[in-house]
Amino acid sequence: MHRAASASFRCLRLTSAGLAVLTAAIIRPLHAQQASSACRLLQVAELEAAIGGKASTEPSGSKQTIAGMTLDACSVVLSGSGPIHSVSIRIVTNLSMDGAQAIRIRNAGQASEPQWKVAGARLEQATVGSALCILAGRPSVASHTICSIPRGEGFVEVDVVGPVDGLPSIATVGALVQKAVTRL
Repeated sequence: MHRAASASFRCLRLTSAGLAVLTAAIIRPLHAQQASSACRLLQVAELEAAIGGKASTEPSGSKQTIAGMTLDACSVVLSGSGPIHSVSIRIVTNLSMDGAQAIRIRNAGQASEPQWKVAGARLEQATVGSALCILAGRPSVASHTICSIPRGEGFVEVDVVGPVDGLPSIATVGALVQKAVTRL
């Protein structure tokens, strides 16, 4: 009986120690994240009016420093009678290069991919005011309309994900990011 109790106690101690380590591992990253400023840049009603659909939940976001930059991101999903759109608002800061250069490099790299030459694919680039925009998509994969406004060593952007034939226009997303920047 004593051996069984001793074995049970050891098992309980190991389980408790494991739970303590797991809890610490989970809680520590949560404390490293800060509240998102990006969620205050555009109201849900503005996104719904511009893109269509309704948000079933409140926007969620966080701010964290990762791999040589600070990323403040907010996201919300809009759904309704039309296509479902995932909308992300991002404030990227502390890059190791000029924000405009980072956007141009990213957009040029994306535009050079051969996947945009298949049937049904779309690739458009335009400047809307001060926003550098790219719409890229093809059938059966998540497609994006992204408009970004450079700000020093970073940028602000709105990224709308959905089916290629249901993406909002560059003009629509460009207007949203320009509105967002005025609220920083």
